[in-house]
Amino acid sequence: MKAVRVAIVAGILAAGIALLGGCGSTDVVAKYANVSFDALVKALPAAPVYSQDDGAWVLTSPKGDEFSISSDFARNGAMGSGMADMDKPDAEFSFDAKPFLAAGLDLAKLPKTEGIKYELEDGRFMLHFELGSDAFPPEAATSLEASFAQVVKTQRARIGYHEKLDHYGIKLGGGNMLEWAKDLGKNDKDLVFVLAPEAFIAAGMDPAKIEGWAFAKVETKDDSGKTVFVDKLLKAYNLK
Repeated sequence: MKAVRVAIVAGILAAGIALLGGCGSTDVVAKYANVSFDALVKALPAAPVYSQDDGAWVLTSPKGDEFSISSDFARNGAMGSGMADMDKPDAEFSFDAKPFLAAGLDLAKLPKTEGIKYELEDGRFMLHFELGSDAFPPEAATSLEASFAQVVKTQRARIGYHEKLDHYGIKLGGGNMLEWAKDLGKNDKDLVFVLAPEAFIAAGMDPAKIEGWAFAKVETKDDSGKTVFVDKLLKAYNLK
């Protein structure tokens, strides 16, 4: 197994990461997204855990970054019915808050964004995402892979595939994403946390100063299919 490392060099990440959307094949995603996600889960040093309190599966990176996904999106009611519904989010990012605060983030200044809630608790900086109101069957609670399979089934538009880079990803809203390699043995960016920096910049954070993250322009396509470059914060792991 290759040594696990955090990729923090912006030039490397900018060349290796592209945002998903508009460039994938429906058949490819439908056939391989679940398989590749299963492989990612198995390659992580720590097995996912199920939080009974939150009703969600939690994936943990080698450095302690977390991504969680609910086993039933229907529990919060209709999307957009209010931030109170996001006490138990459909999906969540959780990071060590110190690098964000050290780079100048003022949580009180973060703008309100529909479908996203920011929170600081017990030294963790969290982004809560409301993804909809789809009801998942009971088997979604049996594993992280089963919960993800329901997202693929019910919210296909959230799952993308970039053919050139062989990356899958789930779009969480506001330009925030989780990406992973289709083939872990052929890619040195197996797991990637992707954050849109605009809200953080508005709240006083200097994205170039956040330790452990790369602030880079990455390639994507706009609604017309034209290639454009947008700013992102990226944290990548090589797992295999």
